[in-house]
Amino acid sequence: MKSTLLAAGLLLATLGTSQALVLSFDSGVVTAGTGEPLGTTFTIEYAVLETVDVNGDPVVPYWIADPTASPLAAASAAYINAMGYGPATTSALDAEAQPILFTFASPVDLAVFSATLDNSGFGNLADEFITFYDASDTLIASIRVSQGTPGFVATNSGVLTGVTKVVLPTTAFYDDMVLLPVPEPGMPMLGAAGALGLAMMRRRKLA
Repeated sequence: MKSTLLAAGLLLATLGTSQALVLSFDSGVVTAGTGEPLGTTFTIEYAVLETVDVNGDPVVPYWIADPTASPLAAASAAYINAMGYGPATTSALDAEAQPILFTFASPVDLAVFSATLDNSGFGNLADEFITFYDASDTLIASIRVSQGTPGFVATNSGVLTGVTKVVLPTTAFYDDMVLLPVPEPGMPMLGAAGALGLAMMRRRKLA
């Protein structure tokens, strides 16, 4: 958590008065938010890939909130360790069995999206990807996630424009997240310095 907050601090310093949304799941799950700093409401739910319409006819697959899923949950460090996934030190967003869907009520331009895995190292050995979609469910970008690396920090390398959905891959526990919107016109934006700060934190975490 400290490294994520430090990274967020670096980004806030380099992006003037723009503010970041920092989500920590140490004491529970945030399932919705309103207004600032993103400028729109958002929800976080378990996801399912929709492949047929209401009539049962095939459609181009797209992600939706799973209406049959249990409520979004955080896995405690005790649970993660008891399952043999440790050593976990804090609670984390539980995507052990199902992907996670962020949905924004209106498109968001993100200077930074960062997700930190918990310290257990639980996850697929092959790389997974966080994916970003626009209002037409077109894939905008993806971020590599090394789920088998304890504390791995996944972050974008450039501005993500017009994001309405973000999908976090399953088979993982997500400790902390940072979402930083693009500053309003006229605000200073030194994104390279912020990205460098995140990269330094990632190398330190992996060392």
